[in-house]
Amino acid sequence: MRAMSFGRVLKTGGILAAAAASLLLAACATAPVIHTRIAAGANLAGAHTFAFVRHPSTDHGPYKSLTTQRLERDVTQQMQARGYTLVAADADPDLLVNFRIRTRDRVEGGMGPAFMGGYWGGWGPYGWGGWGGWPYGWGGYYSDVRTVTTAALTISVINRASRSVIWSGTASSDISQHTLYHPGKSIDEAVSQIFVHYPVPAAH
Repeated sequence: MRAMSFGRVLKTGGILAAAAASLLLAACATAPVIHTRIAAGANLAGAHTFAFVRHPSTDHGPYKSLTTQRLERDVTQQMQARGYTLVAADADPDLLVNFRIRTRDRVEGGMGPAFMGGYWGGWGPYGWGGWGGWPYGWGGYYSDVRTVTTAALTISVINRASRSVIWSGTASSDISQHTLYHPGKSIDEAVSQIFVHYPVPAAH
C-alpha cells in the first residue's frame, strides 16, 4: 500500500470540507416551498380594488412594524401589476389583504460512536510501515444534534363583502444566516414566489 503523508491527509480533509461548505451554501440558497389554496367559485379576476386589513397579524402593537411595511410595499407592487387599484380600507374595497408569519422548530441530527481514522506510514511500534498518525478504532461519541427553525409567511386575500378568505399563499423555508442578515430581501423573495402562483397573472 502506498504511504500517505500527514500533509496529504490534511489536504484531502480540506477538499472534503470545501465540498461540504459548497453544499451548505447551495441549500441556504434554495427557493422557499410554496403552498396555495383557493375557495370554490372565487372570482379574483372580477375584483378591481384592494386594501390591507387595519391590524394585520404581523403587527403586535399599536404601530405598523417594519415587516408589515415591507410586505405592504411588495404586495402592492404585485397586485398593481395584476390590474388592482390600492384604496383606503374604509373605501369599501373588493379585496382585503392580511399577512401572518409563523415559526416552527425541529431537531435534526443524532449521536453515535466516533471512528478514529489514521494513515499508513511513519515509524510505528513495528518499524517503518506501521500505523502512524491517529490510531484506527472507536473513540468516544460524536454529536450532530441541532435545532432548525422554519419560517412560514402566509398572504391571505379576503372577499370584503362576504368576510371570507378566497385565496391564500404560503412560503416556507428554513431560516439561514442570509435570512437573518437580509430580512428585507428574504421577504421580497417570499412574496415574489407566492404571487407566481396567484390565479391572475401579471401584465407584461
